[in-house]
Amino acid sequence: MSEYISSLAGLSFFLTGLHFLSASMKPLAGKKMKQILSKMTGNYFSAAVAGTMLGALTQSTSGSTFVCMGLVNSGSLKYRNALNILAWSSVGGSLLVFLVSIDIRLAGLLLIAIVGIANLFNANRIEKVKYLVATLFALGLLLLGLGMIKESAHLLNESQWIRDFIEFASETTTICFIIGLFFSVITQSASTVAIIGITLVLSSIIPFEAAVILVFGANLGSGLSLLLITSHLSGIQKQISFYQFLTKLGGVIAVMPVFITFPSLFELHINAPTALSAKMAIAFQISCIYLTLQIAGALMVTLFQSKILTMLPKLFPEKEEDSLAKPKFIYPEAIEDPDIAISLVKKEQERIISTLSLYLDPIRTSELDFIPVKVRHEANLQLAHEIKQFIDEISQHELGKEMAGVLELQSHNEAIISLLGSLNSFISAVTETENFKDGLSGSIIESLHLILTLMEETVSNDENVDFLIELTSDKSQLMDNIRNTLLSESSTDITARKSLFVSTRVFERILWQLRQMLNVSTQNA
Repeated sequence: MSEYISSLAGLSFFLTGLHFLSASMKPLAGKKMKQILSKMTGNYFSAAVAGTMLGALTQSTSGSTFVCMGLVNSGSLKYRNALNILAWSSVGGSLLVFLVSIDIRLAGLLLIAIVGIANLFNANRIEKVKYLVATLFALGLLLLGLGMIKESAHLLNESQWIRDFIEFASETTTICFIIGLFFSVITQSASTVAIIGITLVLSSIIPFEAAVILVFGANLGSGLSLLLITSHLSGIQKQISFYQFLTKLGGVIAVMPVFITFPSLFELHINAPTALSAKMAIAFQISCIYLTLQIAGALMVTLFQSKILTMLPKLFPEKEEDSLAKPKFIYPEAIEDPDIAISLVKKEQERIISTLSLYLDPIRTSELDFIPVKVRHEANLQLAHEIKQFIDEISQHELGKEMAGVLELQSHNEAIISLLGSLNSFISAVTETENFKDGLSGSIIESLHLILTLMEETVSNDENVDFLIELTSDKSQLMDNIRNTLLSESSTDITARKSLFVSTRVFERILWQLRQMLNVSTQNA
């Protein structure tokens, strides 16, 4: 009975350690790591090294993919460089599989002992050490769990139906491959299934050849798992995840036929003096095959990269709203030159202002080819926050005369974010009634569209600034008269009156915000 409990506890330790390992790796792959990745892409070799480092840190196909997506979306990393990094990230992810080649339980106990000593001397109070201690503890827990599973694996041999099923599966290549694929999709980790396969081989439950087929299936399964996780994405994000799937598929296509056709190339040649060293040699050989699979996948997508780059945009074209949310002018290296950085931020802010009238297009016409207001608003907000982060990074540098310009940019960006919120609120208020395009609502919408169109023209030509200031002048008396009329009317539906009342308030606020922005721009001119 105690052996069964030990086996269940080992499985629990393993799964808990895997969860903690993923969580503790995130801070290590944070802002500093992203800066390193964005700089280590000068050539293909450096991108491969960066990808290996990323995979070793995250130990997760999906984790590496989402890091690359974030860097591309923020403009910190070029699309093609991200693909090169991604292709080699699984090579770094092989590290966990190689750890099984050592005495697993002893290694786990050793890591937990190191963590205990670190806690004894309060080393985890140091910020950088804290994350390292958490990672060592997670890894120790994972290896300890694997060791406990391995020691109680003989229980599987004692169950007749389990033994019959494993023997049947291991004798049929297709079934063994599907089992590896299935469990990899469930666990979202090829390395986890590979480690379990190695454990089963060392416990003499399945033969060496079956474990290798299991690894092939798990490798493809991790790519399919990523496609399932990212099924809701589109455009470049989907292209990145599909490229990672092609990397996994390429490795299987390159290595598996060779293994099936020429199994002698993969035969074990072990000259080990003890049974323990023989088992370690078997684990090491399967780990090497797993690593070969990752390297082969990276080389395959590299070999056909030009064709893949042509195919991906056709399969997953980028939507207009995706490009709206991405910076077009700012880029990380520009921060080193404050003058250039400031000018680029101005262009990015002007880019947002030049599209303000498009907010109103979906409610001015019944055509269906416009981007929905909600989607446009979220994209613009994302871009505005990217600009804000970029400005914050500029302000952290030593600035002289540029400081005043940076402060103006910060203030202007906050004004843009506030204006975007007001526009979204205006549209929400106006569209609460069915016939909002008629009567007073329609007039307010058209008036605001005219003002926003003129505002956009001031980005490239300031001839209309004085006229626009006049249009946005204080309209509080007029708006109050309209609202009093609405309150006194009993014939109009109460929902419509409420909608108009709120929309006039927001309209008045938008005019004030635009006037403030115009006054600031004329003062700085």
